[in-house]
Amino acid sequence: MWLFDIIQDGTLVDNQSYMVNQGILTNRHFSESVTLSTKSKGQWTSPRNDESAIWHFLNSVSRDVEKRLNDNVANALILFNDEDYEHNTDGGFIAVTGTDARNFTINTGNLIGFVKRGDYSLKISSRFGDAFLQYIIADADGFLELENIGGESHADGYDWLLAYLWNIKFKRAYRLGLPKTYITKNDRISRVRGTIDAVDYFRNMTSGKYLCSYREHCYDSPATSLFIKAYEAVEHYPFCQRTRNIYNAFLTANQGEKRSRQEILRTPYFTNPFYNEYNVLIDLSKQVISQQGSDFDSQHESSAFFFDISMLFEYFIRKLIKRDGVRLLSKFEQRFEIPAGARGSYMRKLEPDLVFESNGNLYVFDVKYKAFDPQFGVKREDLFQLHTYIGQYGNGTSINGCGFVYPISEDRWSTLKLDKSQGLISDVIRQQGREIPFHILFIKIPDNELPRFSSFMKEHCLMFMDTLQSKILIKGKTAA
Repeated sequence: MWLFDIIQDGTLVDNQSYMVNQGILTNRHFSESVTLSTKSKGQWTSPRNDESAIWHFLNSVSRDVEKRLNDNVANALILFNDEDYEHNTDGGFIAVTGTDARNFTINTGNLIGFVKRGDYSLKISSRFGDAFLQYIIADADGFLELENIGGESHADGYDWLLAYLWNIKFKRAYRLGLPKTYITKNDRISRVRGTIDAVDYFRNMTSGKYLCSYREHCYDSPATSLFIKAYEAVEHYPFCQRTRNIYNAFLTANQGEKRSRQEILRTPYFTNPFYNEYNVLIDLSKQVISQQGSDFDSQHESSAFFFDISMLFEYFIRKLIKRDGVRLLSKFEQRFEIPAGARGSYMRKLEPDLVFESNGNLYVFDVKYKAFDPQFGVKREDLFQLHTYIGQYGNGTSINGCGFVYPISEDRWSTLKLDKSQGLISDVIRQQGREIPFHILFIKIPDNELPRFSSFMKEHCLMFMDTLQSKILIKGKTAA
């Protein structure tokens, strides 16, 4: 297998470490090996298999994407409709170290997606598969790709994710009904309406009609044309056929009005706050229609689409807990700031992913999308961070439980024999003179190939919440 084929077909997945040694690619986490193809009679069969060019491509993508992320840290990867959410991934898309294309290491993190530059493309997929992505996007309400990076329009990329999200938002916004705007009309009518043109009245007294200027509701607007154009760009996806009736409603409202591409891409937001969800759709529609890659530098034509799956997974877990009736505090409701030793007034913020109350007890958890290490457990820096959270929150109230939430595949679930414990590993940590229950809570992710993935995923979510309620919150109540 050519290295080019590996990097562009989704072989690489998130949160892994891949090592290429003398042309043998190995996934360090799973000890999988693939022998890379070599030259034939000193010649390459295709320009795409030029190892030195691929090596340059990997290094430039690693460098340029990380720079773009750092440059856009304030606006990167925004999640809709929840003030609790912000981007939290450190590092870039990939990290590459080594000497050449046959001897290097590539580490992937929480960003997944697709990058194309010239003859080469790189795809990082979710280690849990596309069915998992569809499920949590639909459940958790979605994400936005990195601002100013653009949407990849090739079938081997992740353009379907943008279309999938757009379709969800299209259906969600339509619950508000067709968006209405006020327009000003000037018309000669038989009854006075709005403001009458007095001069025209005296000039045409015998006509029995009045030239009036008035405002009225209108369903047609640049936004209507924008949504129609966006739907037509994604309608070839099977999942978009379910919203065909909504598209038809907008066609009727449009009344055949033709607008230029430039005009619809300048569509402004609705000023009526009732239509805020349509403003979200306006942003997505412009991205769907544009289909323009963004140059990472001035020398290469490139395009990319990626997002922070750890953000999406955290948001998904928050939604599960909220829906089950547990009072989940806003990430900013009790945010603490601690001195950082910097000059001036700069303070470090402490923002645990999950702080929730049950029966007057407080619980502090962090959500980790990264792979759990069964040999060494939670990463050292994550444990230190949790201890800091507990110490600060424990100054004002009693902490009755703490820990981490991880996703885990069915295979790893079986290996760890988590059935007996319902996906829970429990222990005790000691801080501030008292013992605090410490838990690692897993949510099992079904095999991506299962035909009933959604139903199995729903069952696993119910089991996750049952474990949280019966083994953590009830015990916390007893301990209190």
